[in-house]
Amino acid sequence: VQQGQTMGGESDIAAERRAADRAEWESYWKIRDIDSRGTFYPRARYFVHKMFDAPATWFRETIVEPLHKKNKMPYYQRELNRVPEIDDCGVNDRACFFEANEQFRLDKMVDGFILQILRQRVDRCMNFNQPNFNPCQKVIEDMEENELNFFIKYGELGGVADVRDAYMKQKHRMIWERRNPEVMAERARLYAEHKEKLANGEMDYAFWKKGTFFQDKKNLEPPYEFHLSKSTLEGDKPLSKDWQFYKKVAQDEEFAKAEEAKLHRAPLF
Repeated sequence: VQQGQTMGGESDIAAERRAADRAEWESYWKIRDIDSRGTFYPRARYFVHKMFDAPATWFRETIVEPLHKKNKMPYYQRELNRVPEIDDCGVNDRACFFEANEQFRLDKMVDGFILQILRQRVDRCMNFNQPNFNPCQKVIEDMEENELNFFIKYGELGGVADVRDAYMKQKHRMIWERRNPEVMAERARLYAEHKEKLANGEMDYAFWKKGTFFQDKKNLEPPYEFHLSKSTLEGDKPLSKDWQFYKKVAQDEEFAKAEEAKLHRAPLF
């Protein structure tokens, strides 16, 4: 049994969640105790609430939770066998195409549910800790990384795309990365710099995509287009710019600083 699964007992994830809830509940009563000192009505209300809560908490922790843990049925996560990928299929193997496409649809559905869960975690964390979002740095980072990975694999394919469309998109992406090594090197540098800031407790939310104004976003669009490819409310600040930007930077070192000064700063938090 892998870590996080259960065999007649409590899983590691459930135990961590239960311990976190217990610590938060204890912190709540400590705050109530400190806040009510030196007062009459708030202090009396604290003791009344504590009088009702103490026996219920004792009954829950000493009787109910051990019974749940003892009588918990074994659960084994079902693992479906993988079928051959689209790049392993023969040219005229229609059956292999069908199986690979069904596997692609299943993977997309699972990845979508995973992304939905990560977004719900961010919503809960931000609602619980507002207006201080610093404790939510990890869940926000996980959500943004998964959103980026989901878009890389499934984005801009449309609702009727199949596994061959995704395969072609992946192939074109690999070709583009090989043809633009300077862009990928700059992306890797910015990503490493972002991770270093995150490890030091500094969350730069603008690194991902939020906070780009209309005039800044328009500069990232093709010059011959008179409309934006995406809504200004959606936010799609890229991790890197096009190849012409780095060509100008190589010719003039002050060009990047001048372009950076033109951007409008509006941190979300």
